Amino acid sequence: MRISQPIRYFMLAAICCGVVSVTQAQYVANYKKAADDYYAKGDFNSAATYYEKYIGLHPSVKGGYEPYIIQKQAAAVKKGAGSMEIRYRLAESYRNLTYYANAEKAYQQIVEEAPAQYPLARYWYAVCLRANGKYAEAKQQQQQFLSSYNGEEAYKKLAKQEIENCGFIEQSLAAADKHTTIQKYDSAVNKEGASYAAAWVDGNTLAYTSTRGTYTNQLYTAPVANNVIGAAAVLQFPGTNFDQQGVATFSADGKRIYFTAWEVAADGKKTSVLYSSEKRGNTWSKPALLNVTINAKGYSARQPQVTADGAYLLFASDMPGGNGKFDIWYAPLDAKGVAGKAVNAGSQVNTAEDEQAPFYHQASETLVFAANGRTGMGGFDLFASKGKIGGSWEAPVNLGAPVNSVKDDIYFTNQQAHGLLEHAIISSDRSSACCLELFAVNKLQPPPPPVVKETPVAAAPVTPKETPKEEIVVEHNRALLQHVLFAFNSAALDESSNGQLKAVAAYLQAHPDIKIEIGAHTDGTGKEAYNLKLSEQRAKACTDYLVKEGIAAERLVAKGYGACCPLEKETTADGKDIPEAREKNRRVALKVL
Repeated sequence: MRISQPIRYFMLAAICCGVVSVTQAQYVANYKKAADDYYAKGDFNSAATYYEKYIGLHPSVKGGYEPYIIQKQAAAVKKGAGSMEIRYRLAESYRNLTYYANAEKAYQQIVEEAPAQYPLARYWYAVCLRANGKYAEAKQQQQQFLSSYNGEEAYKKLAKQEIENCGFIEQSLAAADKHTTIQKYDSAVNKEGASYAAAWVDGNTLAYTSTRGTYTNQLYTAPVANNVIGAAAVLQFPGTNFDQQGVATFSADGKRIYFTAWEVAADGKKTSVLYSSEKRGNTWSKPALLNVTINAKGYSARQPQVTADGAYLLFASDMPGGNGKFDIWYAPLDAKGVAGKAVNAGSQVNTAEDEQAPFYHQASETLVFAANGRTGMGGFDLFASKGKIGGSWEAPVNLGAPVNSVKDDIYFTNQQAHGLLEHAIISSDRSSACCLELFAVNKLQPPPPPVVKETPVAAAPVTPKETPKEEIVVEHNRALLQHVLFAFNSAALDESSNGQLKAVAAYLQAHPDIKIEIGAHTDGTGKEAYNLKLSEQRAKACTDYLVKEGIAAERLVAKGYGACCPLEKETTADGKDIPEAREKNRRVALKVL
């Protein structure tokens, strides 16, 4: 049979279309395989790129592979696009890149469509909501997670912590120190990619770690004049071939460096170790691996800091003998900079979660570190604990807003000669979609009040006035009972507290259907367990008083918060105690349940 010319063209076109379809299908299958491989290795940037291609989304990452950058995406994952497992992996990839805007949308769809299949999706959805400033929604989702989740106890504990964090965030933002300024360094410092972990080489030179839009973390140094950081240059070491290097510290004379080097294994596991090098003239010696007391075999050591007097090396490690994941450790240094036996900083500082990036401010005897397992503003927050290395530590205090944010805040440093928050530098991703950047921190001392010379006047007769009646103002179901006060180290109510507690009783009598929590807080003096017990006793002292005023006990809940959530900083920038601030932090608050 003879095939006509038009039919022949039609058949040829059909065959070509079939080939194109098969080829396109193969490309799509390859996208998924590549994405799965990258996901398994922990390369979440590449995984997100190929998952987006597989399900037909516009790529978030443009211009090739960028390990620390992910561009803003306009739309969320389309419903019905790809399998639920792929969409969950895409959400996980966004979250691990700290790109919470996309992660929130992706998790939300999973929560709406398959909450039973992916029970942890709701927890991570709430974490993203908190990171995106949606605190009320975050609390609601975490409460819903707690009511429905039957898995690991650790996630229930984390969810409760997140709920506390949301309350702390609101309090911290309301009480933010107006005398502390935070300013992001310009694009000469914060170039494309990550720039973080600043350390002073000497009074005129700053070192920091940066990717500069590449695959690799490297150490850079830059001159500093009049608080302006100049052009950066790579800090070169001879005879090295590190996958990644950075996060360094220098001896006081600038002639010895300790730094972190790390590599990523085929299975995606990152292992970090500490090296040292000596400066000889204008060049550095070949780095030497620190001994096994620091670099325990099979574990990671990172984020070193040499104390100002050169006596100790502080660092973070997950080696045995700690309290949880990464802990703060310290080791004595001899005259040649060789480290002795490492000692764990103890349970007052370390928790079951991560404590990292230690910095000891010698002048104020204050240890600053980052932690993600304490009540805070979310992610890593910066905390301060007073004490001496080798001695005991006071309960850590969250540095609060504006030093901390709802994103990650880590790697604190200053020049030691200044007060703790004077001319300091931190690393934060608060204004970035994904990456740590450098910020200048400076606490300005408020000017003294003007001296007013008063002209003497004849004294006028004074007519006695009645003491104004105490009233309770409840806003957003909360009220601070600022006149309910306690003496130091005591649960006994001051007599001046009676008026306000009577006002609380009157409020409850006027609103017979409500139930309240009386929450008590201590100052930051003393150990955490003791402060918690003392605050519980103070809360009970208040509820006992209200019961005597005729309020039914079942309408009252007494809760102690310990030293959590201080209203004011209890020490000055140079470490001096502020008794008035401690008095205000010993307080009681009312919450309608």
